[in-house]
Amino acid sequence: MFWNLLFAVIVTLLRSVSAAESVAVHDAETGLTYSQNFALYKLDGRGITFRIAIPSNVSSNSAYDAVVQVIIPNDVGWAGLAWGGSMTKNPLMVFWRGSNNQPVLSSRWASHTPPQPYTTATYTLFKTGTKSNSTHWQFTALCMGCTSWAADGGAVRYVQPNGGNRLAFAYSPTKPSNPSSPTSAITVHDVHAYWNHDFSTARNAGFEAAVQRLLGGQGVRA
Repeated sequence: MFWNLLFAVIVTLLRSVSAAESVAVHDAETGLTYSQNFALYKLDGRGITFRIAIPSNVSSNSAYDAVVQVIIPNDVGWAGLAWGGSMTKNPLMVFWRGSNNQPVLSSRWASHTPPQPYTTATYTLFKTGTKSNSTHWQFTALCMGCTSWAADGGAVRYVQPNGGNRLAFAYSPTKPSNPSSPTSAITVHDVHAYWNHDFSTARNAGFEAAVQRLLGGQGVRA
């Protein structure tokens, strides 16, 4: 009885783990300042670092491009970011390492599970800021179409550029069935979490110039 209860508590904690508070981080390699959150997926402290950078000249209730930089431990099979803080009815960025160990980014949308390809949001992977080592891998990408979407009833929802927005992530230790394909089927996630991501510290006065410089460094459409 005790061990069953303990196991249930651990599973509950892992399936809904809180993320740390947002902090501002400047990345000299890409030349952008990001708002960063660290989301745990293991009780031993392993987690995924999510960084987001946006333009400084964005007004509320408007769509805009964003640069996302993610640092992922090598044991992750696949993971995902929900721009609207929910696993359904908002743009999803799903990612994993392909068969050649290069990042694969998959734009998805889930009305119900499993999530399907979503062509309204696109990702361009930058060569700069994308790398790996013996323990982690990292990608940096431009997202277009991630910060606004049509909700039920036709209303448009926005990721607000001032203050906090609820985001969510999901993690699975199992690789997709066809790792080289961005439309590959994926397993149900083992862990998910939500947090309030501070976009006010993600604003960059030189965002457009930085993006153009990064695109000039051989950005690849994901």
